Formats: sequence, structure tokens, C-alpha cells
Amino acid sequence: MSFAVPTTTAIRLAFCTLCVAVLAGCHSANNNQHEAANIDTDSIAEAPIPKIEPQTFIAAGDLAASRQQYGQAAHQYGQALEGLPKDGPTMKKMGICQVKSGDLPAAIATFQRYVATTDGAADAYGSLGYAYELSKNPDQAEKTYQEGIKKHPDGKLVRINYGLMLVRHARVEDAITQLSAVLQPQEVNYDIAGVYDQMGRKDLAQFYYRKALECDPGFVPARQKLSMVDQN
Repeated sequence: MSFAVPTTTAIRLAFCTLCVAVLAGCHSANNNQHEAANIDTDSIAEAPIPKIEPQTFIAAGDLAASRQQYGQAAHQYGQALEGLPKDGPTMKKMGICQVKSGDLPAAIATFQRYVATTDGAADAYGSLGYAYELSKNPDQAEKTYQEGIKKHPDGKLVRINYGLMLVRHARVEDAITQLSAVLQPQEVNYDIAGVYDQMGRKDLAQFYYRKALECDPGFVPARQKLSMVDQN
């Protein structure tokens, strides 16, 4: 038996045919990849943006606040309030973080909103009044405190914040009237002493810590604070 030996021309023709087939296959594959890429891109562009729940923003705000990142915390609480516009507790936390970050105009706006949202809760008036005091507007602070007390005579925070402001403005007798409405005598003297302690008035701080102990000899916080002041 004998075999026919392929001629050079036949070999060339076969090779050319193979190359054409390969190139055609590559072109087809490239087209398929291009179409697939277009489909993926279109799908991504048309995909809906995932919704972030308000509770997620609140949790992020709480975490930032725990790290003393108060500006970031306030921003997260603000995002949460877009979904929960009447969430008083989150509103209050946002205002507190704005105060701590030094953004007092924003804090005042937030606490005004807090007052409106809570229909004038005592805590809301107390927080707003304090923000006004920090912004060096004691007249507006006093007006706010008095409005809150008129509406909530037993409101603890509004009375205490008002009383402490009065101490800082050397109106101690008025302060005692406000504080005594919601605190025990030893607590009244203890809080007054605390203000003087912060102001660096060691003599007055000692005086009122001792008065607190006269009212209640077993009042441990006053004894501890007095010991610290005496040592300094």
C-alpha cells in the first residue's frame, strides 16, 4: 500500500484555512465578551440603590459618639431623621452631639425642632435653654427655661439647668428656689458647689459641699468631692 505525499500548495491551503477558522472563532468570542460586558454594565446601571434603614444610621451615630466623634455622630443622626422625622430621642442625641462639637447654631435649631416635635417636653426646653446659654444668650436661655417651667412645673432637667445658670450669674437665692423644687436639700447644695468647683471658686465649693453634708452626713458624693477640693 502507498500513501500520497501532500504537495506544498496543499499544505499552504490547509494552513490558511485553519488560520481563517481560528480568527473567526476569536472574533466571535470577542463579540460575545463585548456583548456580555455591555449587559453587565447595563444591569449595574439599572440596579436599584440599596436602602439604608434609619436604625443603621442611629447605630453608626451611637458608635461615633462613643468614640467622641461628635460631628460625625450628628451627621449620622441627621441621616436617620430623614427617615424618622419625628424621632425625639434621636433628635435629642443629635443636638447634644452638635453642642459637644461646638456647632451651637445647629444645636439650637435641632432643639427648637425637638421642642416642636415633643409638643414642648420639659427636657426639650431644658436642652434648648442650655444651648442658648452656651451661645452666650442668657436672656433667651432664661426665657426658654421659664416657658418650660410654666408648662412643666415639675420638670427636673429644665429646673436644674435654669438653677445652675443662675448660680453662674451670681443669683444664688433664685437658683436655690429653682433647684429646691425638684431636688433634696443636700442635692441642691451639692449642685451649687459643683458649679463653683468648675469656676475655680474653691472657697465657695467647700462651703456648699459642707452644707450638703450638714443636710445629710451620709451623702457620699459630697464627702468625696470635698476631700478632692481640700487636697488641691
